[in-house]
Amino acid sequence: MHKKDELIILGSGGGRHHVRTQYRATGGLLFKFNNTQAHIDPGPGAIVRLNQYNEDPTKTELFIATHLHLDHTGDMGAIIESSRESLYDKNKKFFKKGTLITTSDTLPVISKYHLNMLENIIEFKAGNCLRFKNAKIIGTKVMHSNNEGFGIRFNFDSYSIAYSSDTTIFDGFAKQFNGVNILILNLLRPDSVSCKRHLATDQVLPYLKKIDPIPNAIILNHFGVYMDSPLSKKNYIPSQVEKIKKFTNIEKIIAAEDGLRLKIDDILD
Repeated sequence: MHKKDELIILGSGGGRHHVRTQYRATGGLLFKFNNTQAHIDPGPGAIVRLNQYNEDPTKTELFIATHLHLDHTGDMGAIIESSRESLYDKNKKFFKKGTLITTSDTLPVISKYHLNMLENIIEFKAGNCLRFKNAKIIGTKVMHSNNEGFGIRFNFDSYSIAYSSDTTIFDGFAKQFNGVNILILNLLRPDSVSCKRHLATDQVLPYLKKIDPIPNAIILNHFGVYMDSPLSKKNYIPSQVEKIKKFTNIEKIIAAEDGLRLKIDDILD
C-alpha cells in the first residue's frame, strides 16, 4: 500500500536566521501517502520551493501547522490558495477544499479569507487522534514555548512515521515514539549547544535510545544556524549523524537537505 509514499524536504532549516537568509529553506515538509498530499509546517518560501522542486500544490488536500511560529506558518495562506486551480464554484462561492489541522492559537495568524476556502478546520493538540483516509493521525507532546503546539504521528497498517516538531526534551519524550519506523527529528543545535526551546544532539541522545523498538531510520531536520551556516564555526552535521549512529545503533540516520526526496519503501528496506 505504501509503494508510492514519499517525503520531500521543502525546508531543512529552522529559526529566524534561516527565515531571513534562506541559507537553508523554511518550506516545511511534503508527505505523500496513499495518493494523498499533505503539507506540514509551510514556513516562508514554501510555495517557491514547491515550484522549484517541481511539485504540484493543487494536489495538496491536508494542511498541518504544528504551532504558530513564522517558520511553520508563514506561507500557509499561499499554500491553501494554491491548492486549487479555481477559487470559485459555479455559484461564485469559494470552492471548498482541504482539511487544516492546527492549534487554536494558530488559527488567528491565518487570514479568514484563506480559512474560508477550507472544507474542514480541526483544532488539534497533543493527545488528540483522528482518522484521515487510511491514516490514523496522533498529536504528540512538545515542550516548546508558552504557545500551544504538537508533533504529529501517522500510523498506517504497514508502517508509522512521526515528526517531532519543535520541542525540548521531557519525561515521556521517547515513549510516544515507540513503534515508529521513521522519526523526523527537529534538531536545531549540535552537540551540547543548548537552546531552552529546541533540541541539541547531546540532550536528546539518551532519549532516542529509549524508543522501543528502535526506529528503522531517523531523519534529522530543521537545523539552526549554529549547525552549518556562515554563523557556525564549521559544518557540524556529519559529526552529529555519526554520533547518533554510534550511540543508538540505528544505521539510517539521514541528514535532511533542501529538495531531498525520500521514498518510504527505500527507508524501510
